[in-house]
Amino acid sequence: MLKLQNIIKTFAQLPEAILKNINLQIDANDYCIILGSNGSGKSTLFKIISGEYKADSGAIILHEQNITNQPTHMRARDISCVAQDITKGTISEMTLLENIALSNLRGQRGGFNLILTHHDKIAENLSLLNLDLEKYLNSKMSSLSGGQRQSIATLMAMIPKPSLLLLDEHTSALDPISKQKIMDFTDNYIKENKITTLMITHNIKDALTYGNRLIIMNHGNIIYDVKDKAKSQLTEQGIMNILYENGGIL
Repeated sequence: MLKLQNIIKTFAQLPEAILKNINLQIDANDYCIILGSNGSGKSTLFKIISGEYKADSGAIILHEQNITNQPTHMRARDISCVAQDITKGTISEMTLLENIALSNLRGQRGGFNLILTHHDKIAENLSLLNLDLEKYLNSKMSSLSGGQRQSIATLMAMIPKPSLLLLDEHTSALDPISKQKIMDFTDNYIKENKITTLMITHNIKDALTYGNRLIIMNHGNIIYDVKDKAKSQLTEQGIMNILYENGGIL
């Protein structure tokens, strides 16, 4: 489904490449956790897949089509992203109702104004999060907390059931209770709708709990890639050993 071929990315201010000849194939319905410390290249990899960054060299193939030079807005037809940055993924000066309506618009018949009238449907969408956000339907996004905005951005990314879902520390702004609710929602929705997913984390317990595949990155390289039964047999100490042997820490 998704192939990354010989991806290299450098930044002028860094002494070495942030991504070093990355080769990766993601199959349809893979639910892949990407684990690594800050600076390991995880977020840069996501931004190259989404089109926010351009690789120095290499190719990105999605559904057998080369999208390496495709602009971000065209990739968004197939790829949904949730970033750590709470200002991304929602529109600050629009209401919560309007933001959710936008996510319902993709792939649906009828215009934006028509979808806005479907209050029950939008409230139903919000109820999936189990965070009591329905009372904020007419509030502007700018008035909500960072955690609330991040939760709504997650919902908006998932409603269209994209071909590929990218989650970059999508619970980083949440308190522990809200985080668990969002992780439960995310996990159930991905499995029920068979959404091919890449989820970034630096939390080993989350890496062990979620997904059917685990990729570990360190210093711009993929140092470990395991799937299904082999992943289920991993332990926290096992992951720590892999990182230690490759000079990495979390």
